[in-house]
Amino acid sequence: MSLKFGRIDSSETNFTEHTFHKNQTLTSASIGVHHVLAKKDDYSDTVLKKLTTSGSHWATAHTMFYLSGSTKISETNPDEVEKFNSMYHNFNQHNDLKPFHTNKFYSTASIFYIPQQYFGERIKPGTFKLTARTGSATTMAKQIIIKDDYNGNLYATSASHSQSAATNSRSSDNYVGNIFYDLGVAILTETGSWSGSVDYTDIGKTTATEHETYQYWELKLNSTTPIFTSQYSVKINAGDFNRTINNSVRGDQTGSDVSIGTNLKSELTGSGWSPYFNQIQLYRNQLEEPVIHANLPRNIKMRDDIDLIITFRVDH
Repeated sequence: MSLKFGRIDSSETNFTEHTFHKNQTLTSASIGVHHVLAKKDDYSDTVLKKLTTSGSHWATAHTMFYLSGSTKISETNPDEVEKFNSMYHNFNQHNDLKPFHTNKFYSTASIFYIPQQYFGERIKPGTFKLTARTGSATTMAKQIIIKDDYNGNLYATSASHSQSAATNSRSSDNYVGNIFYDLGVAILTETGSWSGSVDYTDIGKTTATEHETYQYWELKLNSTTPIFTSQYSVKINAGDFNRTINNSVRGDQTGSDVSIGTNLKSELTGSGWSPYFNQIQLYRNQLEEPVIHANLPRNIKMRDDIDLIITFRVDH
């Protein structure tokens, strides 16, 4: 293999970002997907005020997301609440035209945690869908479908609403929870009933007796993955690199003049002959190993009459 070096003009390179989405279907059996029924002030030790797992998750969601709509607001010093109760404390962009409702957060909540390996950079807004049903493993008794409204609010599409049935299901009265796209966290906050005796926060909760009124659930969403692409254009001017330093093209070198372009084999001395190339390598400098190998799909013949431009892309 012979090498010849040239420079790439910086104007002939660019760096772009493309976003790709992938459909994901998750259940309780999916690795890493976790559901918690969160309860307010649920202590394992009331003297030491040691919270249970359920109590810890409620306290975390309360502090991070819901102080503005929490039932504990009146129990807290207003001066301390103010530092949390601002639009900048939410993990969603504040937009009055696309309201994000956080006025509901009661003594219980049903929280679903989705690992980043499934949602990538963030969950694509408008693609989240939670399907839940009651009944045995083989018999469906009641089913509900909950979707997001592109703004981070969750609403029920297949259940009656216990708040204000006359208003839109996505309103501040009827929304049933929130989804935090960047964190992969979905929280059901509505404690009303969506089907007789079954509350929204019952979704995902199991009973003591196996196969009796289990809450079977499935999550569907689109993950968001950015792909960064570098593009390089290599221009070879007509007549450039039109000689070879490959020893295999030389005949017997008995004379004193053995410079490049002389003593070629007789079949390679015609005016129409020129070398071919099939790989481009990018170097930081000539003394280092190449950082990129670009293998061409076929051999390319060097030209004396026209410029050659080779463009290739590298995904990161």
